[in-house]
Amino acid sequence: MLGVAATGYAQRIVRGVVHASSDKTELPGVTVLLKGTKTGTSTDLQGSFQLAVLHDTITLVFSSVGFEGLEKKIVITQDTTTLLPIRLKEECTMDFFYHRHVEFSVLSGLRYTPLGGKIKVFYPYLNLIHFRHSQGALRGEFSYQFGNTNYQRNGTLAIDNAFIDCDNNVDITTDYQSVQLGEQRFSYTRYTAGATYDGKLVSRAIPIYLAVGKLNYLVDDVSATKTGVEVGINYPLFIYLNSSRNSSLQIKATARIAWWQDYWQFQSSLETQFKQFSVKINFNKLGRYTEINTGIGFRMERRYRAKAPE
Repeated sequence: MLGVAATGYAQRIVRGVVHASSDKTELPGVTVLLKGTKTGTSTDLQGSFQLAVLHDTITLVFSSVGFEGLEKKIVITQDTTTLLPIRLKEECTMDFFYHRHVEFSVLSGLRYTPLGGKIKVFYPYLNLIHFRHSQGALRGEFSYQFGNTNYQRNGTLAIDNAFIDCDNNVDITTDYQSVQLGEQRFSYTRYTAGATYDGKLVSRAIPIYLAVGKLNYLVDDVSATKTGVEVGINYPLFIYLNSSRNSSLQIKATARIAWWQDYWQFQSSLETQFKQFSVKINFNKLGRYTEINTGIGFRMERRYRAKAPE
């Protein structure tokens, strides 16, 4: 106990119970102070508290180790006031172990584009958005593959962890894709802008992707431009190779489906990362174009630890 408020003829009583916001359990040992004074108390084993006050309008300050502080203004209209349950939110401390890196890959398409390559640049801790838990990381990718009269180009510009806190994470992504099949007399170019979300509103384990975009295509001598939407999921998985967890195998699976009014597009990929090396395979189908691409990559990185701003 920190002491009891001074007594007087206008003394009134404030009662309440303090809960954890996450699971609604009662919190013992929470400090309850009358703001601007040393007058206060602490909650008992059932999370309950009682405080004598002298004024009609007060502000109570709640604090406890491992929880965010809370101030609550109270207007007292009777001799004994029982408050609605007070809920304290767990403190959120997040550290990011980002690796600034450049990755080069050799790519091969099994049907139309057997030769090609890809470059990926990842630059973390941009701090572009002044948000308590913003941890923007710039990611840029570009690939080119060719064969006979065919080619495919892919580009991505993204900000990973553009908005992030303990409950939610949002990545922002823009994509470009261009394919030409000379012998098939088919080509298309698509542009999309979207976001990937994972958090308590949907699923922390399986991030959800949603995008809108535009498709320009040419079939024989007929061309058209269509708008569409794309949805998908990303599923990251880490397999630790020893008990100390200092060596792991990272697997990332993605699946996306897009509707372009005249066409449906199906894409999926599987990528494995082990130390500086990666192996990937992806599938893409739109109209006359169906391709399976494989690749092997090597990453050059600079390791450092970045902590989210307070």
